[in-house]
Amino acid sequence: MRPFCLVVGVFLLLRWPALSVAWAPVARTITVDQHGGGDYWTVQSAVDAVPYGNSQWVRIYVKQGSYREKVTIPSQKGFILLQGDGSFNTDINFDGHGYGTDAPGIPITGRNRRNLTDISPTYTSATFRVNADNFVARNIAFKNTFNGGHPAVGVLIDGDKGAFYDCAFHGFQDTLCDLMGRHYFRRCLVEGGVDFIFGYGQSIYEDCTLVSNMPAWSQQPGWVTAHGRAGGRSAALVFKGGAITGSGRQYLGRAWNEQATVVFFQVNMAGIVVPQGWDKWTPGQDVSQVTFAEVGCSGPGSGTAGRVPWEKHMSYAEVQRFVDIRFIDDGWLSNQP
Repeated sequence: MRPFCLVVGVFLLLRWPALSVAWAPVARTITVDQHGGGDYWTVQSAVDAVPYGNSQWVRIYVKQGSYREKVTIPSQKGFILLQGDGSFNTDINFDGHGYGTDAPGIPITGRNRRNLTDISPTYTSATFRVNADNFVARNIAFKNTFNGGHPAVGVLIDGDKGAFYDCAFHGFQDTLCDLMGRHYFRRCLVEGGVDFIFGYGQSIYEDCTLVSNMPAWSQQPGWVTAHGRAGGRSAALVFKGGAITGSGRQYLGRAWNEQATVVFFQVNMAGIVVPQGWDKWTPGQDVSQVTFAEVGCSGPGSGTAGRVPWEKHMSYAEVQRFVDIRFIDDGWLSNQP
């Protein structure tokens, strides 16, 4: 049997070039322990210890515990791997909020994306901000614990080439700001009620669980996504496998601008999804260029008979350009630790 297994293994590597047996090495590990058993007591102090212009992977290992702090990874501090002891055991939390705004932050451009403080309090409410390229997080949770009717971001990422594995994102409004860049989420949990995944990102969410915490008594459904696409970018939020579950009622998404693109592929949808499926940002919005699509989904919320007439109908062949890992990956995923 061994020769057969070897042949199959070689075939798989040739058939799917994204698979790799080689991962980037970690040059250094920094340990964070709020009880004093590590190199630093806080996550931010560990980030501060990474040199500007860093070009080698540094692991920041966060021991079990709940760390109440706001953390920012500056754009000059790439190649950081943040690793916890499991998303049920390790979390970073804060209760920042964007008073004075009732929707995701105002649109951004390439010129002002690094000056988020000057744009909207939504963006600066984030518990955890990643402005750097080349970032990985594993086995850790991020929480915005603010309990109110305003944007309160758990994680904001606007660096390119960011990946999250077995992580959890908890909040209510604007939980995960997938702002800019190419990102990959695998086996993650994202919880929220209103626009809880939003931004201009070009991202694949594979085998992720999207949990609505919209109150069951609410007359207004929430929105799982709020996506926009800037200019000629190939941005989209792509959900591949996984599930939508939880309480209340939810639209799959609303169009943040006229080029919004969201695809659900083979996702199991609970009955919380409203029959219309999708929503406009404003009643008079032009949605002729919006690409909202569902392909091969299942579950009581997946019926498309009542969907809005402007939903795009894609074949399995047409959806492949979104769900293929090459939509976001030109080799950078296999160059991460």
